[in-house]
Amino acid sequence: MKKMRRRKYQRGQGGQALLEFLIVTSMILTFTFIFVQLAWGIAYAHYVHYATYMASRAYLSGGATIGDQADSAAEVLRTMLKRPSGKDLFPFIAKARTGDDRDAKGAEPVPGGAIGFHSEASGDAKSKSRAFSWAEGVQYNFNLKLFLLPISTFIVKDGQGKTITPGSPGAPAKSVEWKGAIPFTSDSFLGRDPNHGDCLKFMVRMSAEFGIGRGDQKDFIEDNGC
Repeated sequence: MKKMRRRKYQRGQGGQALLEFLIVTSMILTFTFIFVQLAWGIAYAHYVHYATYMASRAYLSGGATIGDQADSAAEVLRTMLKRPSGKDLFPFIAKARTGDDRDAKGAEPVPGGAIGFHSEASGDAKSKSRAFSWAEGVQYNFNLKLFLLPISTFIVKDGQGKTITPGSPGAPAKSVEWKGAIPFTSDSFLGRDPNHGDCLKFMVRMSAEFGIGRGDQKDFIEDNGC
């Protein structure tokens, strides 16, 4: 009788030890995955900031037309943040945020990228205002994954989590479903140097106003500023 009780007790002890081992192991793995994902996310976010800054520098540099400047910035984003196939560089860490009318426009758009004036300075009057002359550059919108666990998709599905999107004068903040990812925006506004076409138009107009020439490009001597 005593032997049977001892065996049951030992089995209970063994089952409890196994359960405790599984619980502790799961907790350790969970925190390890969270810290690894957080470290990857921070490192990738810094890389995105660098890529956005380099694209903004490309947009700042002069070109033949404003389209050439935008193409240069888009090419930097494609080279640094996309694969040759056009997909995100590290989709398991972060994905480009699209569908919000802020993607780059052009023959080969860059998902997540926005090139030109800031959204709050997109109006024609504001874009020509000196007060908003700084607000021209490059933005990149992406969603950073918070967890690297298969179970996370089941935890946050069906709109159980909510987040507040940042608002603007034209689009107020609103609550949206949270699916285990945090929206981020990296931006760099360095302005834009006048391109060759802008410079020619300006010099031709100035020469006509001062009576230097006929006011056309045929009678125009190019300055080193163009």
